[in-house]
Order: sequence, then structure tokens, then C-alpha cells
Amino acid sequence: MPQPGPPVGQQPFPPGAQPAQPVAHWQQQGGFQPPVPPSGTPVSQSATPDWEALAEQNEQSAKRGRRRKLIGVVTAVVVVAAAGGGGYWYYQHGQEKKPVAQGTGQPSPTVSGPSSMTSAPPVKGIDSPPTVGSLPAKKGSAALNLGADAKQGTMTGFSGQVLKLPSGQDSFASTSTPVVDVSKSFTVSARVLVDVPNGNRSAVSQGDGQYYSYSLGRANNNGHDQWYFKVQVPGGGSAVAWSKGDATVNQWVLLTGVYDDPSGQITLYVNGAPQSSAKSAGVPPSGGNTLQVGRLSSNSQWADPWHGAVADIQVWDQVLPEADVVKIVAGPSSPPSVAPTGAWLGG
Repeated sequence: MPQPGPPVGQQPFPPGAQPAQPVAHWQQQGGFQPPVPPSGTPVSQSATPDWEALAEQNEQSAKRGRRRKLIGVVTAVVVVAAAGGGGYWYYQHGQEKKPVAQGTGQPSPTVSGPSSMTSAPPVKGIDSPPTVGSLPAKKGSAALNLGADAKQGTMTGFSGQVLKLPSGQDSFASTSTPVVDVSKSFTVSARVLVDVPNGNRSAVSQGDGQYYSYSLGRANNNGHDQWYFKVQVPGGGSAVAWSKGDATVNQWVLLTGVYDDPSGQITLYVNGAPQSSAKSAGVPPSGGNTLQVGRLSSNSQWADPWHGAVADIQVWDQVLPEADVVKIVAGPSSPPSVAPTGAWLGG
């Protein structure tokens, strides 16, 4: 039987010489090497490796290795890019893992709306002068802490205790906790007496942040000093409901402001009579949401100090019907059908 000749393109081997073993690609790469027969053992045709098949197999293996390296490089680039954005999500065997914060090696906490709000630290309001003494609430648990110039007493025209406010930075009273949630419907009412003919004056407001949430008082409107009920609007600006007539001086007046959240409307009442309404797309909270008497927060400062007296302050965490607003005018002899959330200095 004729012996196989040399591969095409190679010269015949000299008689008695062994052909040099070809070095396959997998041998160059340090891969698996086939067993070599002991010296002197004749190599039969059936025992001779199929070099072309081995070379083809190892070429395929090399291609797969290159693909794996390329995939690894691309994956690393994607991971680094994502990590540069503040952390990344990764998956393994189809299982979703929690995000890992950079530099900590620990899973980031899962944040949910209600729980994050309840666990958030209290918001610190703008600085305020120290208080001296307090007035207990007639309804609710939030006492009114008094500024140095705020004096409790009596005054002609009102049968109960009033808070006299001569104006100035120490002429105020405030609670240390919120009274109503301004993001929902609420009503605020107070009897007020202003004893100067001009100037913007806030009788009752809520909020101790950069700007108040709502305010009830007097301000200039197109050259006329009028009563108002105004609220801050999300995104900036305010909505104002004005009185029909000019604000009076040295007379007790009952001001009532109502915010109806479902309709997005505010309404001002003077002595129980509706005056005007305005639209508001909501009322944002302000700082610690504390109640303020005799001032409001504006541009992170206290402004519009009241000059006169304030009494019969009441706040509800809902819309007070007009029939009940009218009842407030009569005083304690005809209380509203809905008890207030907080009340101070009643008649």
C-alpha cells in the first residue's frame, strides 16, 4: 500500500528522516497539547493526529476567546459609564439586585413616599426673636409663644382676651408645631383691629420658611388699603382674594379665609359676608409650617407686622360652610357646627 506523501506545497522528506511536527495555534497559545508517543514507537496512520482538523478547532476556539474578551471590554465600559452617573443596577442569573452606592459597597436604601416623609428630619424655619411666656390653646394642643412686645389684655369692642401688637420684630406670637396641613382644604378666621391707616399688615399667617403659605390681613390694592386672604402658589407668586371695600381703622372686623383644595379656590369673608374668590393650583408648605400671629415670612425675613390687636383666632382642617362662617360673627353664643382644629383668644 503506498505511503502518504508530503502535504501539498512541501518538499519530500529524505529517507529515514522524521517530519517536523507542525506547531498548531493552540500550542502557541499554551492550550491543551495532545499526548506524544514514546520514542521509537512507530506512528501509524490511524494514530497520527489530524492536524488540519485540530488547527480548525483551535482557530474556532480562538475566535470564541476573542469574542468573550470583546464582550468583557464592552461590559466594563458600560458599567464604568453607568457608575459614573451615581451607581448602577446589575443583574445575575436573571435576578435583580439592589443598587450599590459608590464608595460604600452597601445597598442603597429603598425610598418610598410616605415612609420617607415620616422619617425626614423636621424643617428648620427662619430665625426668630426669642419668646417670653405662652398662651394655651382653647382648642388643640399648640400653645401660642409670645414675643417680648406681644401683650395679652382686654380692649373695647371685644368681650374676651386679645393680643395687643404694637408692631416691630418682637411684636408677634407663634406656635412651635403645625396646626393644619395647607396642602389640603382649610379655613382660618380671626377678629382684627388695625390702628394705623396705611401699610401692609398680616394678622394671621402660616409658615416660617422663605415665604408664607397663607396670610390674612390688610394690604394696598391699586391705591386702596383692603382686607385680603392670600396664598402662595406652587412655582412662585400668590393668589389673592380682596375685600369689596376699603379696610377700616380702629374697628373690630372678622376676617375668614377658606381654601377649597378640590376646586383650587380661595375665598375671603368679611364679617361673615363673601367678598371675592381666586384660583390657586395648590398651597405649598413653608418651613416648619408653624402658625404666626402679627407677621408673615417673606424672602426669608419677617415682614408686614400687625399694628393693633388680634383675637378669636380659629383654624379648621377643612372647608367651613358659609352657614358656619356666619355663626362665627355671633361669637361663643352661636358656635359653628364643626369644632376648630385649633383656637386661641376666644370671646
